[in-house]
Amino acid sequence: MKEIRESVRSEYESARSAFHTLLGSLSEEDLKAKSNNPGWTNGEILFHVTLGFHVLLALLPMARFFAHLPKIFSRLFAGLLNSMTWFFNPVNAAGTRGGSKIYRRHNIGRKFDRVIDSLLKKLASVKETEWQMGMYYPTKWDPLFDQFMTLEKLFHYPVIHFNFHLKQISSGRKVLL
Repeated sequence: MKEIRESVRSEYESARSAFHTLLGSLSEEDLKAKSNNPGWTNGEILFHVTLGFHVLLALLPMARFFAHLPKIFSRLFAGLLNSMTWFFNPVNAAGTRGGSKIYRRHNIGRKFDRVIDSLLKKLASVKETEWQMGMYYPTKWDPLFDQFMTLEKLFHYPVIHFNFHLKQISSGRKVLL
């Protein structure tokens, strides 16, 4: 399972490089400009993708916990969360807007680096027997979630999320990533 660890590490380092390249290429006006995601600015998307990595720090212990229970428990939990999508979506949007006011150009890069470094430490702590353990997820919260995700898939999720939103950044200049 060393291959999984190396694959994730490589994905995270590529995402880190792409994030910093993108951040460096965007002007202050670009960061404040509307993105190709209706309702969000480019700066808000940068915070949102950073949050996507940060959320994994909370999901990992939860996944490990539910993995030791019968699958019905995580299925019911995912169902409960899906039923609360009406609440989650506005909180997600407000959190992204608010967070982007705190994490701006001068500190968002450091925040991104810290979360990647924390995840790399967590990655090193995964036992070989844990990679295929997992739980059910609320697919109505994020269509990028699979209904059931193993720890392996969960570690790949933030990069999938990052790449999805990266395409929504708008700029007057062509950015090569």
